[in-house]
Amino acid sequence: MDRAERKRTLEKRLPNLLKKAREFAVLCDVPTSLVVYLPGKDQPVVWPSQEAALDVVRRYKEVGDLQRFKNNLDGAEFICKMIDKAKAELSTVQRQTRDKEMHLLIDDFFAGRRRSFDDLSPEVFAALELTVEKKLRAVTARQQELLGGSVLPPLPTQLVQPPPLVMAPTFSSNLPPLPPALDASDVSGLPTTEELQAFFMNGELP
Repeated sequence: MDRAERKRTLEKRLPNLLKKAREFAVLCDVPTSLVVYLPGKDQPVVWPSQEAALDVVRRYKEVGDLQRFKNNLDGAEFICKMIDKAKAELSTVQRQTRDKEMHLLIDDFFAGRRRSFDDLSPEVFAALELTVEKKLRAVTARQQELLGGSVLPPLPTQLVQPPPLVMAPTFSSNLPPLPPALDASDVSGLPTTEELQAFFMNGELP
């Protein structure tokens, strides 16, 4: 790109740069200044004014070097920070993986898939022992909490059995059949009151 093309690009982009600086100052409500030196020009383009630009520069110089460059990192410091962060993440993943392995060993033992822990290395056995101790301490703390009465254990759900059904007594059909054409005024052939009482008491007609 030759000088003429660079100059045309600068003249095209400079108004947009001033507009962005104005928007930044208004929307963020922060002191903002822009100083641009044009090629072949002795005086720079200053926004919003020379006094505002001098005030921003003065405030910048009043800040100490330590405060000004505290967040600036060179390549070596940046790499060291990234390495420390990666080491911390790796340690977390390794701890989570080891905890899952210990829980699997315990589950295999209680399920009968493992008879002993003699085949484990000393490091794995020490980690397993630590996991068991943590579980025992958690169980002991829970027992003390329950015995202290602070938390009551949930009551078991009891099924309420319905009362047994009492069937009405069945009577043998020893009553004589009614005549096919029964007249309400004709009571001949019907059992008397004494006979009905005897039937309900003894189950049969006298």
